[in-house]
Amino acid sequence: MPIFKPSKLNPTFCKMANDTENWREDLRRLGKEYFIIQEMLRTGFLKLTPDDLAIYKNKLKELNQVNGEIYKLSQELKGLDDITPLLEEIRKNRIARVKAERLIKKAERAKAKQAHTHAVTEKHKSQPAYLGEKFAEKLKFEGGDFEKLAQNTLPALVDLQDLSNATGISREKLQWLCYHRQAATIDHYSRFQIPKRKGGFRQISSPKPLMRVAQSWVLENVLDKIPLHEAAVAFRAGKSIVDNAERHKEGQVILRIDLKDFFPSVRFHRIKGLFTSLGYNYGLATVFALLCTDAARIGAKLYDKQYFVALGDRYLPQGACTSPTLTNLICRGLDNRLAKLAEAHGWIYTRYADDLVFSHTDKEADLKKLMGLVKMIIKEETFEINEEKTLVMRGHQRQTVTGIVINDGTLRLSRRDIRYFRAFLHQYTLHGAEAMSQKIGKDATQYGRGYIAFMKMVNPTQAEKFIAEYAWLG
Repeated sequence: MPIFKPSKLNPTFCKMANDTENWREDLRRLGKEYFIIQEMLRTGFLKLTPDDLAIYKNKLKELNQVNGEIYKLSQELKGLDDITPLLEEIRKNRIARVKAERLIKKAERAKAKQAHTHAVTEKHKSQPAYLGEKFAEKLKFEGGDFEKLAQNTLPALVDLQDLSNATGISREKLQWLCYHRQAATIDHYSRFQIPKRKGGFRQISSPKPLMRVAQSWVLENVLDKIPLHEAAVAFRAGKSIVDNAERHKEGQVILRIDLKDFFPSVRFHRIKGLFTSLGYNYGLATVFALLCTDAARIGAKLYDKQYFVALGDRYLPQGACTSPTLTNLICRGLDNRLAKLAEAHGWIYTRYADDLVFSHTDKEADLKKLMGLVKMIIKEETFEINEEKTLVMRGHQRQTVTGIVINDGTLRLSRRDIRYFRAFLHQYTLHGAEAMSQKIGKDATQYGRGYIAFMKMVNPTQAEKFIAEYAWLG
């Protein structure tokens, strides 16, 4: 069948072909929605007012411009090579950059955390936040009353670093010394008992070397610089039981009162309050109080491991070098009130540790009234009287003050003490120095000479009689 090849294109066909190409171009250029609106306007299905038609033409013109630019760009992109590898490379570089930035930020955070941890650790070495059960509150190592410290010429310390610099003991060891453990594997004290003169035993807690160093520094640089009340005679340089007895030798009636459990009755909170009153902040006052107090402890074994278990609250240990001075400082209020009471009623008052003595030259002095007021003051100062040791001594009875007889205004040792000393000298002469040393557990010669020196201090006349009989005592 022959192929039909017109020598000339049909004009109608050409118009239809052109219309088809224009239609496709308009659809591509305007988009579906605008193309439909254009056709509806052309065919008469949609009629617009002149104003709406003007707005539509403006929008159509803007759309033509935008689509024209898009079309132009698409034509330019057709001439380019495949950019997928380039995009992939860009993506890889971006991922690598993000990972690197994350690693840098992570390293910076780790460094900042390490620096913060180090700063906190160093701060806690100087300003610990916890020193054992019950001692985490008010551990604020800031400030202090430096003016009050200066008035008493006390060292202006703020935290453990300052205390370490002053004592020469490291911060870590200071924390170790004052950290309170209910069950500790190490005891900072050597504990033993010694017999009392009138029966029973006295518990002694002797601090071990490092604790003794710390307590000695506190005693010499803080406690010894605080003035005491003149009525306190014990534990003071240049004062003795003789000075205490001397003040009462003219007394016709003497009242002696003993405070019950004297050292154990001075608890931790009172010691901390004392250091705070001196001008130290709460944190350092707590450290000082922990260094100067301890709880009674018993040894116990658990799984073959030795523990020292605390019994009750912390208090002043008898045997620590700081305890005597601390009792004198704690009793300043008690001494002041009792001294004023005694003066107002014509009595003389002194206190030798836990031994309170009142004397009056008038044997008819109102003892009952004094007793009532004294008991009230002692109770208000949170001490307790040992009723069994309360004693009233009048002129016709033997009157003793801190072991020294003071009748008739003359100080002397009691007959019992003289009798015991004579028995010692007799045994010494009979068996010799070496045998007596073994018997009494110390150098007998030094003991004899020491006792005669004490006798000289109390009553030289009594002492000379013994020296005349036993020449080696002199």
